[in-house]
Amino acid sequence: MNSNAVRALEFDKIKSALLERMPSRGSRKLIEDQDFAASPEELRDRQAELREALGYTLAYSPLPFGPLKDMTRELGFAKRGGVLEPLTLIEIGDSLRTITRMKYFLEKHSERRSSFPLIYNQGALIFDFSHHEEMIERAIDYDGSVKSSASRTLASIRRAIQSKEDEVRRRIDGFLNDRQMATYLQEALVTMRNDRYVLPVRSEHRRKVEGLIHDRSASGSTLYIEPMALVNLNNELRDLFNDEREEIQKILKDMSQRLGEDGYISPAYHATEALYKVFGLARYALETDSHLAASGQQILLKKARHPLLDKKTVVPMELDFGKEARILIITGPNTGGKTVALKTLGLLSLMNQFGMAIPADDGSQLPFFDDIFVDIGDEQSIEQSLSTFSSHMVNLISILEGANRKSLVLLDELGAGTDPQEGAALARSLLIEFEEKGSMVFATSHYSEIKNFAFNRPGYMNASVEFDAKSLSPTYRLLMGVPGSSNALYISKRLGLPDRIIDRARESMDGQGIALEEILAELEEKRMSQERLEKEARLRLEEAKKLESKYENKLKDQEDRRERELNKAKEEAARLLKKTQEEAREIMKDLRDMKGNVDFSKMEKNAQRLGSLREDLGPTAQARRIDSPKKLKVGDKIFIPHLEAKGEVLTSPNEKGDFQAQAGIMRINLNISQVEKSQEAKKKIDKQVRSYSTMDLSTSLDLRGMNMEDARVELGKFIDQAMLSNPPELEIIHGKGTGVLRDFVTDYLKKSPFVKSFRQGDLHEGGSGVTLVKLH
Repeated sequence: MNSNAVRALEFDKIKSALLERMPSRGSRKLIEDQDFAASPEELRDRQAELREALGYTLAYSPLPFGPLKDMTRELGFAKRGGVLEPLTLIEIGDSLRTITRMKYFLEKHSERRSSFPLIYNQGALIFDFSHHEEMIERAIDYDGSVKSSASRTLASIRRAIQSKEDEVRRRIDGFLNDRQMATYLQEALVTMRNDRYVLPVRSEHRRKVEGLIHDRSASGSTLYIEPMALVNLNNELRDLFNDEREEIQKILKDMSQRLGEDGYISPAYHATEALYKVFGLARYALETDSHLAASGQQILLKKARHPLLDKKTVVPMELDFGKEARILIITGPNTGGKTVALKTLGLLSLMNQFGMAIPADDGSQLPFFDDIFVDIGDEQSIEQSLSTFSSHMVNLISILEGANRKSLVLLDELGAGTDPQEGAALARSLLIEFEEKGSMVFATSHYSEIKNFAFNRPGYMNASVEFDAKSLSPTYRLLMGVPGSSNALYISKRLGLPDRIIDRARESMDGQGIALEEILAELEEKRMSQERLEKEARLRLEEAKKLESKYENKLKDQEDRRERELNKAKEEAARLLKKTQEEAREIMKDLRDMKGNVDFSKMEKNAQRLGSLREDLGPTAQARRIDSPKKLKVGDKIFIPHLEAKGEVLTSPNEKGDFQAQAGIMRINLNISQVEKSQEAKKKIDKQVRSYSTMDLSTSLDLRGMNMEDARVELGKFIDQAMLSNPPELEIIHGKGTGVLRDFVTDYLKKSPFVKSFRQGDLHEGGSGVTLVKLH
């Protein structure tokens, strides 16, 4: 990739941001060493790996990261016979623990292999190195010292050292406890020099202590003397220290050899670092709200953002180019963001070919470019020096030599820096040259001649950066297919240039040129006005949808509330049914207990109790419920249970059952599910005292010709009365007909707590037109 483009588009800053998200030194080095994809196939491979890492992170979480040291050099050194230092072995042990942990994590979730094959292909190179971990952990402490448990020989040597040191200390304690000797010592302590125990003797008493001088203090006032009585012991101790060092070296060499000879460690390390790298790329993508671009022949960017600009303030760029044209001319004011548009396209193309996700919405698409060339200067002043023009021309000549049909060429202010007429002519000629090469070119310009040239030539397209004529400021939006005006006069006015100067400049401009500029400005103002109207219409439509959604949610809440109230009512009915059944059993027990000794007053009370229970569960209670809007009309009296108040219907219920009612001084909105018909009728029924005579009781009931509700009432009364006389069998005549009345009787009897059994009549008893019942 062209180094000038990489530098000018500031890809180094992207790479730095990427390095910060790498979880290890090795993965950072992989990014530092990585170049841009050399072919579409290589790019596809990189994107496929990143796609899996993104999917895995979003579906589950990142892989378990831990300390991971680059062991390549150390393992090579060990393989050649080198001995690794203890602290290096500790770092290798930590890295092997991380690698082993990665292996078992992938094995634990092996069911994910089919969804993430590339991740698990890397995982196949990772092995269990716990035996190496345990070897290092058993031999070396975290301060770098070798443990006695490293070998039996080392443990034996250290026990001998400890024993010999104890013996030496006992001898030294004898010296220190000697009063005469104490006067010769600088301090009453023992120290070591060259692995030998010595005493700190004052220099003036050197001849008083027989022994070997090993060292002296900086001032010369203290001599470190090994008493002759300790020489043999120190010699033995020194030999033991040498044995210890030799054994430690042997242990380190053995461990180094084992690690160096294990050919699986290096591939496992590199596979783990590769996973670290791709998950670091995924982290960058997620933190920057980036997506992978699809491959294709055209450029399609959806809400693309320059990754180095503040996401909160940058205006997203929409770009759909390459289907019919290969050269795009972008015009507009200097401050409008033309250069930012070029840099955004160039930088996103570099990121894509590096194998990264780009800061654009999903569904964006970029071609694969063999190379990217740029000529972008930071100078935005009108007057440019000759040296600047020459510099640009040298760069353009270099681009012409390298560009081909697979190149992306970005040219900022093409032809600027010289005479406008010559600059425009030169710009047209350069564009034709790039056209013949087949390169995809994006160029910015102020020249009207270039706009006209692009408008009339096949394979070219105009674009502009939007300018708000009302606020006299750019909006930084890129508009495809629309040539733009430089708006120099508008911008000058916004910056405070007096009107007389602007008017004089307008008068001196070429008539055709100013007419074109004014037409473009007028068209732009109309387009923006139309766009504002469309935006307002969209906002109103969205508001209407929100209100519709809010109403639907409110309606759903009401329906849920009604459902809860209905369920509550069902629970209350079930409770009442249970209570009724219990009371009915008590009544039956009382009736059986009477037998021949009939107490008519008690029979009358039981009959009243049965009637009351029937009204709680039967047609009287059902009649109070309102299950259709048509059953309630203006002027009806109602009872409102949740207010414990009576009311009067003021408006007829609508299809949903909503209506208005007057309750006392309140005018309230209600639904039929919230009210009952007035209970005055019930109270009248309750006041009626039923008296039955055993002479009035009948064992047969004829329901033929009745409707369902009348049949329910009569059947209930019939069974209540029959309970008083306890006949052996009851006869219910419902006829054959359509069978509706028979089915109703069957269903009723199944639910009645007073019925013991029932059956269809035999042929001589009336057949299917009769049902015979036995009570408890």
